[in-house]
Amino acid sequence: MSKWGSDNLRNLNSGDVSTLLSKDAEIKGTVRMQGSLRVDGTVVGDVISAATVTIGATGVVEGNITAEDIIVAGRVKGVLVARGKILLETSAQFEGDLTATKLAVSEGAVFRGLSNMGAAKSSAATVRTETGKTPDVKRETERIAAA
Repeated sequence: MSKWGSDNLRNLNSGDVSTLLSKDAEIKGTVRMQGSLRVDGTVVGDVISAATVTIGATGVVEGNITAEDIIVAGRVKGVLVARGKILLETSAQFEGDLTATKLAVSEGAVFRGLSNMGAAKSSAATVRTETGKTPDVKRETERIAAA
């Protein structure tokens, strides 16, 4: 099976998820973490993780996501920046720009925006947090990883 096949998706989705935001939960503000995150609820604000961020089919994020890998099956409006790969699953609805080393868009996924297949730091200038500041993606990731 290919690298992007369902077996690998199952491993990413069911692997070491350190934090789960259930479908009846809502967070407003910036979420920063070292471990992985699965969002089945709603986040209004930015998500920054040194690991994988997964937006489940019922998940909604209105903000920017910066992580090692990003998997979207729900709805996201914002900028995605991944040092590794971004996967837009069949049920994904994504509006915004993205930057990643690798990108996979499943048939049926909705993607409205621009993609940049290069180093994550190249799009840092276009990402703005809710405070209007431009984050240094590399420095922020190193800070989270060191915590």
